[in-house]
Parts: sequence; structure tokens; C-alpha cells
Amino acid sequence: MLKLSSSRICILIAACVALMGIELTANAESLTLLSDPIKVTAEVDTSGSYASAQIGIHNGPITQLVNTNVQANSLAAIERTLKRQITWRDPYLLVHSSCGSGNALRCESETVFKKTDNAVIRLGDLVGTATAVYRNGRFYDVYDKLENQVDGLSHTPSPSFKIVLDDVDSSLIVNAAATWSSNANAWAQHTAELAAAHPEQSWGEPEWESYFYAVVNNAVLARYCQQNEELQQLLKTVEPKLDTYHRRALTDALSKVVPLEKPKAWRKTS
Repeated sequence: MLKLSSSRICILIAACVALMGIELTANAESLTLLSDPIKVTAEVDTSGSYASAQIGIHNGPITQLVNTNVQANSLAAIERTLKRQITWRDPYLLVHSSCGSGNALRCESETVFKKTDNAVIRLGDLVGTATAVYRNGRFYDVYDKLENQVDGLSHTPSPSFKIVLDDVDSSLIVNAAATWSSNANAWAQHTAELAAAHPEQSWGEPEWESYFYAVVNNAVLARYCQQNEELQQLLKTVEPKLDTYHRRALTDALSKVVPLEKPKAWRKTS
């Protein structure tokens, strides 16, 4: 039997690890997506069914990263897709990020950077595509804090609505009045649905969910936008119609809503 010293065994193990490392990174490619006015690069791994990319936004020695997934059948196609998903709107750079597959609201988003005289500032991550999140000098996001967080509601009817944000001193601040007016049609629609409905204790889950979604969405929207009079009127109307389970679920949902909270605050902890 061949005997090896411990030092030789270590050398062999190290060699095997090195070879494995080479094999694992053999599918990695480096790309330059944008050179000016901000340098943007990507490290792409094509070993899976989706190509995963780590996009780097360069600011001198500092590189800020955005992760995304792309489905394509060649490196050239991946590069074209990644380049299309980089949007420059002076002074903002929008970098698309995708989870690859899934139905979470945040699966498709844009990371927003702002170029100043001496820095590239990361403003935040907004739900949607570039054309949806930035229009006419304003930013738009989706309230997704309570996605899958409300008892009595499944994933699809989780409360969500459009948020309007303004760039104030390189920070995205919620515009309460613009957010409220942007959701006026949805508020009116849900209000009409609630007025037409006549909840009964014998209702099954589908009937309750449809009604309760309208209740929660309007209640959360009003609390978030600090529309206290509208919120109190809504609660006065619907609370007597809710059973104990849904009344508690509504109270719990509203307790999680922080008026005018920046989206980056809840996404930081989720």
C-alpha cells in the first residue's frame, strides 16, 4: 500500500480544490455594459438554467453591486439583454434586477443611482421596469411591505398601491399628496365594491377575501398617506360588518403601516 506523508496529502487536497475552483468558474465571463458617463461592468455565470450576473457600478475605487438573472441561449444574447437593462437618464442610472422567475412584486425592480460631481449615490430599489419607475422627473414605486403579511389574504390580493417619490437632496422622499391622488381611481373602485357588498357570517373564504382585500387596501393606503378622516370613515363603515377574525387581521395590518415610510426602510429588513 502506498503511504503518503501528511504534507503530500495536503498538497494533493489543495491541488484538487484548485482544480474544482477552475471548473466552477469556467463559465464566468466579464463584460463591460457601459463606459460613460458611469462605468458599468458585469460578472456573468452561465452554469445554470438562468445566467446570474453581478453588475458593478464603478465610482473610482468603489464598486456598488446589483444582482440579476437573465435567460438567454448565448453569451452574446446575455450581453445584449444586460445592456438594454441599463438606462441612463441624466443624472440617474437605472439598473434592472430580476429574480429570474417568481410572482413576488419585487421580482422585477430597478436600482437607481445618481451621478453627482464627485460620487455615484445609490438612491434605492424600485419595483417595476425603467419606464414605469421614472417618468417626467419623478420616481414611482409599489407599496409591497404587507405582501404575504396579512391574515385573511393570499399572495395575489396582498395590499399594494403606487408610491410617488421625489428626489430631495439625493434622497427619495414619499410625496403624500401625489401618492394619494395617483391612487384615486383604485380608492373609488374599492369604495364602490364595499358599498355594494353585504357581508354575511356564512360567507366562504373566496367571498370574504374579495371583500377584505378592498377593505385592507383602502385602509392601508389612507393610513400611509395620512388621510386620517378618510380612514376613520372607512373603519366606521366596515368594522361592524367584519367578523372577529377579519377585524383582528385588519388591526394587525394597520399596526404595521408607518405613514410615508420610505420603501428602502422596510426592504432593508426583509
